[in-house]
Amino acid sequence: MKREDTNPVVDRLAVILDEHCRLMEALDAAEIDALAGAIVDARSVFFSGQGRSGLMTRALAIRLMHLGIKVHVAGEPSTPAIGAKDLLIAVSASAGTKATLEHVRIARNSGARVALVSSKKPEPDAADLGLTLPARSAIPTVQHAGSLFEQAFLLVGDALAWHIQTQLGVDERLMNERHANLQ
Repeated sequence: MKREDTNPVVDRLAVILDEHCRLMEALDAAEIDALAGAIVDARSVFFSGQGRSGLMTRALAIRLMHLGIKVHVAGEPSTPAIGAKDLLIAVSASAGTKATLEHVRIARNSGARVALVSSKKPEPDAADLGLTLPARSAIPTVQHAGSLFEQAFLLVGDALAWHIQTQLGVDERLMNERHANLQ
């Protein structure tokens, strides 16, 4: 879409959207399908992420809760112990965030499956499955720090939630009934 007038914010947004289009083309459909299957099969889904990545994990946790999936965020006071039949989705662009890696270690020692979402393919022994969002590793970005990775996790997460919603046949009305009413 060609705009007649020019605006620096709109121009920047066009650059950011282009980065997302390139990142989308680099996604591995098998990784996405494996993560969707692991979420559906899990007794409970736990999330771990720090900083802005942590905020994005909370957004996906909310969306999965709307689908009727039992979700928890590591570090929250009401989060129970993780165990066998559970899934930890650990989100770290660098795959090296200490707190997140400690959550991975605890989850694995407790018999839970681990999915690592990172900007590069995880080492085979780092997690049971991975989702690579190649921000900065394969897709260059003009954005600051991990912005492209965090934005991509939010966008891919919403698309993944829609895919799971379709697989499970969850009606939009039911999702709306689960929406928070104590905000």
